[in-house]
Amino acid sequence: MTRLHIQLLGGFRLDCDRVPVHVVPGARRLLALLALRDSPVPRPVAAALLWPDTTERRAGACLRSSLWRLVKPSTPLVVVTEDTLVLGADVEVDFRRACAFAAAPGASPEAVTMLKADLLPGWWQPWVQAERDWWRQARLRALEVLSDRFRSCGDHHHAHQAALAAVQTDPLRESAHRTLVELHLADGNPAQAVRQYQSYRARLRAELGLEPSRHIHELVRTLLR
Repeated sequence: MTRLHIQLLGGFRLDCDRVPVHVVPGARRLLALLALRDSPVPRPVAAALLWPDTTERRAGACLRSSLWRLVKPSTPLVVVTEDTLVLGADVEVDFRRACAFAAAPGASPEAVTMLKADLLPGWWQPWVQAERDWWRQARLRALEVLSDRFRSCGDHHHAHQAALAAVQTDPLRESAHRTLVELHLADGNPAQAVRQYQSYRARLRAELGLEPSRHIHELVRTLLR
């Protein structure tokens, strides 16, 4: 059987037996849509989502064309019925694996790598944006949990990586900045802790006109004096 893998994190890619396969734009969007859904998608729904700016008849024709132009490996890539479409059961999807990490974060470097990746960057279709918004919040929570778990295990290096990934995802998220300040202090780097705090405070003031909370300020109050 052919091993099929769809990558959605960091950009779209289809691999057949670890070899990248070229996919035309319409088929690429179709595979991405099915890879994001756990259940079969009705054909009219898929056509309307993928080709929203055309007639129902034209969208249906575009869907049929995209299905015809898909690669036909021995392992089913898409299971097609008269009414629905669903991704083949044996097709691996990196986003689904990342969602499992987000639901139950385990203290592994692989989890940090997957959780810090953006979902289909550069895609602005509404059905992608809705998933991207959910993924952003899920990964932020998971990265902070991971950082705490790494720190409790004494692995400050990966604890720092997880917290930094959360800050890069949401530069105004105070809890992530607070974790980084605490890690710098625990590592005996007070100057770096102050720089982290001041960088966050400057950005918060510039973008929202707000001040950091008392909780993070107390961590560096004596150092600022």
